[in-house]
Amino acid sequence: MQTTPPGDAPSNTHKDAQSYEQLHKPSSEFNTRDEYLEHELQIMQPKRWRPNLPFRDYRFEFEDTIPAMAGTIGKVVMVGAIAATFAAPLGLSDAFVLENVRYELLIVSIFIILFSGFILPTANLAGTHGPLIPLIPIVVAAGGHPMAFGLLIGAFGFILAITKGGSMLARLTSKGVCGGLLIYLGFIGTISQVKKLFAWAEAIDMAHIAFIVILATILLYALLEHFKKRWLAVPLSCLIGGMVAFALGAPFEFHTAPGLPNMNPAYWWGENTGWMLGLPTLESFVVVLPFAVLAVAMWSPDFLGHQVFQKISYPQRTEKVQMNIDDTMLSASVRQTFGSLAGGANFTSSWGTYIVPA
Repeated sequence: MQTTPPGDAPSNTHKDAQSYEQLHKPSSEFNTRDEYLEHELQIMQPKRWRPNLPFRDYRFEFEDTIPAMAGTIGKVVMVGAIAATFAAPLGLSDAFVLENVRYELLIVSIFIILFSGFILPTANLAGTHGPLIPLIPIVVAAGGHPMAFGLLIGAFGFILAITKGGSMLARLTSKGVCGGLLIYLGFIGTISQVKKLFAWAEAIDMAHIAFIVILATILLYALLEHFKKRWLAVPLSCLIGGMVAFALGAPFEFHTAPGLPNMNPAYWWGENTGWMLGLPTLESFVVVLPFAVLAVAMWSPDFLGHQVFQKISYPQRTEKVQMNIDDTMLSASVRQTFGSLAGGANFTSSWGTYIVPA
């Protein structure tokens, strides 16, 4: 029978006790860049509810700019979709949509830095609840108020987070449900964007551009898959799509000048400004109650699906840096509550609802 040499256990215990600073090695000591990045994931030890500082607890790598860019693109698209879906039945202009998206970008930036980057890195980024988009016209038709809707989502999510109900629901959710949900979300997200692309191209009487852009995107993804660089898909797809469309003669112009949006919540919740709805009443909360319950009920399988993607993409011994479902639920709840009070149009979920599956 084989036995473990006496020196091995103390060595492993000593390694576990070492800090990130002590375990970090420069990239020059590794054969490949991938080996260095995997080692970084394996030695990080994120602290919950305590400051996590650059170089002491983690490092910035140039590869980090890719998910950051993808997240920014996704945030603009998804918040724009939610704001536009609200704007149409409420009779709000395109200017409202554009201004609220810029406003939301500032709100989410604060929370990403505060929670995911500083005091709760075990929480996945607070993103956008894409599956709610088809329900928004029904919410508006029922007389639902966006602030009441957002506050109830935040409250229910917070209750689940502090009672660890989110992780309990995730454990009760089968892998088949998660897989099916992610395939469904990826499918409807892709179909939705394809329809919008063709609608845009037909509106400028250049329908062929949509077909060429989609073909170029498929070829790009095939090449990225071949070279094992799929993580570059989102920014490169946007870059190539934009360049191809512009080269084929599609119009290009900015509709908003650089600058900060209106930062006053009273403006956004005024009766004649912003949403033009005023503050919600008790009746407003009653109307959106079932929709808020449904929204939070969809969180757990959504979060679990993102966690599964992380587990299959990360190397071994990286459990410490994988997302915690309850922490993510807490982060999303606080972000939702603050965003709704401030006047943002976003409804929060774990980051990646459409982008990750697609």
